[in-house]
Amino acid sequence: MASSASIQAVAACMTQADSRAVLVLDASGSLQGIVTDTDLRARVLAVGLDPATTPIGDIMTVAPLIVPATQTASDALLLMARRNVRYILVTLPDGGFGIVSVFELLRQYDYNAAWLVGDIHVAPDVAALTRLSQHLPSTLVRMVQNGTPARDIAHSLSLLGQEIVHRLLKLAESRFGAPPIPYAFMVAGSMGRHEQTIYTDQDNAMILDDSFVPELHDAYFQQVAHFVSDGLNACGYVYCPGNIMASNREWRQPLRVWREYFRAWVDTPEPQALVNATIFFDLRCTYGDDSLLLRLRDDLLGRTRNSSLFQRLLADNAQTFQPPLNFWGRFTSERNAAGEKVIDLKKRGIVPVIDLARVYALARGLPPVNTVERLQALAEVGVLNGADVGELLEALEVISRLRLQHQARQVQAGVAPDNALPLASLSALERNHLKGACEVVARLQQGMFRAYRSGT
Repeated sequence: MASSASIQAVAACMTQADSRAVLVLDASGSLQGIVTDTDLRARVLAVGLDPATTPIGDIMTVAPLIVPATQTASDALLLMARRNVRYILVTLPDGGFGIVSVFELLRQYDYNAAWLVGDIHVAPDVAALTRLSQHLPSTLVRMVQNGTPARDIAHSLSLLGQEIVHRLLKLAESRFGAPPIPYAFMVAGSMGRHEQTIYTDQDNAMILDDSFVPELHDAYFQQVAHFVSDGLNACGYVYCPGNIMASNREWRQPLRVWREYFRAWVDTPEPQALVNATIFFDLRCTYGDDSLLLRLRDDLLGRTRNSSLFQRLLADNAQTFQPPLNFWGRFTSERNAAGEKVIDLKKRGIVPVIDLARVYALARGLPPVNTVERLQALAEVGVLNGADVGELLEALEVISRLRLQHQARQVQAGVAPDNALPLASLSALERNHLKGACEVVARLQQGMFRAYRSGT
């Protein structure tokens, strides 16, 4: 609709089209704003405007929220919760826009996660965040019960974790003041990859601007880092057993030091360097100046792309965890404390896929850190066959879904969630699907081992 059209005319068109929102365009057809049925009530009827004479441009929302069509539902809901809006515009391939409401997204997603994000975003203190974090297990259960894809569940839980980190940093800056120099607060591991389930230990770090002077600045960042780490622990993200946290000064360093870390890890790889690679090569900036991480990533990807020794050793290290199948293709298992035969779906199912995607992506210098995005990028550049990647993504979904269903059952039973799936809990169909998924992972993992042993 043109901005000069009357509110009454626009309302009539919306009624005829059974639409709750309309785009407002200028004479050239360029987007000017959006008007929703809520605007008609709050900005027209409630204030007594004459709809017959008032142009629609007077009540439109200028510069509405626009996202690309590739945006995930969880990301879109997070943005909408932060902006307190009910509608977003989605860019279409032809250059036009589609209108998506929060209600449409929630019909295909778990509404509790969306509302929880909004509450976390405005939590007044750590105590409030701690109370809100207690809803995470029930949020997992609802998403599993709703049939939400495993990837979307992990993405949602990761975003909730990131939002807690984001809010803790906001609270820290309110308490200790604005940062004296730019910095980036990074999360690593499953949260960095957007592949989290419920509570895990925390892995995080800080990149400080190269203007950092320890005597002038470190006391501030130490306070902030400890505040965040303590807050995460209170929220169920326990302290990292390996002390991979920004509260540890080793992982709270200026960009130049981080560059030297990565140079040493890639150019002179040792066992600990390979362990660090599995953590710090899956970094995501969740707060602050993300250009610091982007500059670091560009540097390290150039190094990993050009170091055949690092690539081979990283591939060798990926043999630590392999799918739970023996020579005859039968399941291998362990026994839990109750004597049940179990399979660790994280170490024996998820981690092999994560490692495979990381090895290939670092070898080719590809920037994604999410495992699915890494695999898709590898197919796009021809490193992996598209059909193989499709099978691997299906296998990852099967394994991840069984893992999340197992954890949801444990939450409902009041048991601390783990990754040890009892084989006896699987139906015959589920056993067949899991076996098929593990066979796909094993085949492609062996292909990676052969490729890097031969130096290709």
